[in-house]
Amino acid sequence: MEFKITKKDFLEGLSQTQGVVEKKNTMPVLSNVLLEAEKQGLKISATDLEVAVVCQCPAQILEAGKITIPARSLHDIVREVDQSEITVKADNRDRLELASGSSLFKIPGLNAKEFPALPVVTAKSVEIPCEILRNMVEKTSFSMSADETRYNLNGVLLQKEKEGEIRMVATDGHRLALVDQKIPAGFDAVKAIIPRKGVSELKKMVSGEGSFELALSPKNLFARRGNVTLTVRLIDGEYPDYSRVIPKDNDKIVSIPREPFIGALRRVSLLSNERSRGVVLSVSPAHLEVSTNNPDLGEAREEIAIDYKGPNMNIGFNARYFLDVLDVVRDEKIVLAFKDELSPCLILSEYDRGFQSVIMPMRI
Repeated sequence: MEFKITKKDFLEGLSQTQGVVEKKNTMPVLSNVLLEAEKQGLKISATDLEVAVVCQCPAQILEAGKITIPARSLHDIVREVDQSEITVKADNRDRLELASGSSLFKIPGLNAKEFPALPVVTAKSVEIPCEILRNMVEKTSFSMSADETRYNLNGVLLQKEKEGEIRMVATDGHRLALVDQKIPAGFDAVKAIIPRKGVSELKKMVSGEGSFELALSPKNLFARRGNVTLTVRLIDGEYPDYSRVIPKDNDKIVSIPREPFIGALRRVSLLSNERSRGVVLSVSPAHLEVSTNNPDLGEAREEIAIDYKGPNMNIGFNARYFLDVLDVVRDEKIVLAFKDELSPCLILSEYDRGFQSVIMPMRI
């Protein structure tokens, strides 16, 4: 194998793989990237068996071939060379020689046959504006569970609600976030639980403007944007019936200015229990008091003017859960809907009608 490539193109391709490559693994080849010199150019692949990224890079191919090389070392070398053109050769002993200007590097690799085969896209794809999926991921992913024993909650649920509309849901059992968005027609009706790492890589792919292609098969999600293809192995499990925890009759509506609410929660929670971040929301006509009382650290309270005409209520919540929602819903005012002091709080956006979040109350 031999090819010539610009530092810019090589580094860009290698950078796409760094988030996927497994740092610690019982299979050494998963710490490597697969370099394939083909007629069309250079193909760089990385996988941890759950997520895979393939990047096509323009290159002058002098001799076709393939090899796997340690991803981190190769990326660091290419980043540091001081010339714009790089020549890469591989011999039949699975060693890579990289030359640029007066620099020469010889790196031991592994045979390409050891690299796992990647899934092939067979499902029908639909083109979606990046902004749509980016909005959905931002407004749900904070609610994913971090409890490894609840593997089916360690990701987000993506499903087709109806023709031209998809839904994304995440929950950890204490809170839930849901977003509905309109998309072009033609998306296959497959329920998919996208794992945490796949969600992270998908979010990177849809940063910026433009659009990308999305396809779902029963076992994999495929996303393609430009010269990069992302494959994610879906979580094999049943997602819980989340609709049961979404309140349907929360009739006590509170409208709170977002920025003052964020400030009050952050300041008051400084004295809350470090683990639970528990605060009490005391709602009364025209006023909301945020307070905490910690025997070890002291007590704090702050009052905010609100729009509310119902009865007085005192409800305990995890302040961090509210702050996570307020970070992604950037309306001037946030809408909270309550039923009573023991029921979940429903959070709504004034402008994004497809967004809902639910936070369970806690005893303080």
